[in-house]
Amino acid sequence: MARVHESGQRFPRVRSGARGLVAVLLVLTAACRAPPPAQGPGGAPARAARPPGATEYRIDAEGSQLWLYVHAAGPMIKLGHSHVISTHALRGSVWVPAQPDHSTCEFELPVAAFEIDDPKERSAAGGEFAEPLDEAARAGTREHMLGERQLDAAHYPLLTLLCQQVSVRPDGLLLQLTVSVRDHDARLAVPVHWQRDGCTLQASGEFTFKQSDLGIEPFSLMLGVLRVDDEIRARFELVLHCRPVPTG
Repeated sequence: MARVHESGQRFPRVRSGARGLVAVLLVLTAACRAPPPAQGPGGAPARAARPPGATEYRIDAEGSQLWLYVHAAGPMIKLGHSHVISTHALRGSVWVPAQPDHSTCEFELPVAAFEIDDPKERSAAGGEFAEPLDEAARAGTREHMLGERQLDAAHYPLLTLLCQQVSVRPDGLLLQLTVSVRDHDARLAVPVHWQRDGCTLQASGEFTFKQSDLGIEPFSLMLGVLRVDDEIRARFELVLHCRPVPTG
């Protein structure tokens, strides 16, 4: 497979960028105007059938990472912050048969595991992200991101992703994923570059999406003088290892 803030009326500070949470929510739910995802009993996403004879590759969490890049925008952009949200906590498996286009996958991601503006990640991203943010700003953004008006981690601790379709392209794969965030399911299209070396799979990818693709207006203050940019960039690098095939 592939080389793939608000209860009340008070805002913690404009610079805390609480609305960066919208980015987390949307990057995992950004749809490509596809048909509604297939559902199983009770409205839950249907589990993708595992192809017979396929090799299972499990995610190496330490070796894998997801980054979300959230940009400040507007005429008063200097009063805001752009944010880097990252995590090593993605877990799950990919099943790869002889024909890669029949592959499938199941992943889950604990939302409490998102890291907000880790100094090393901001430094690595450079540019508008290079300036480190203080702990109060980071904690404020995280609190609102996980609060009940946003990701609501207390009631919905996991994001889940299921492969529905895999298309082989000259430059890699295109995955059609059903993504469940809170009580909402959406379809996400993800281009993936991949390579397999023995029992190890490496996958990577990068894509952008617009919040407005979901009919959601990006957060803004003062009639848009300060706002979160509609476009969000996502990047991932995954390492997976195959499970020994049972014998007997």
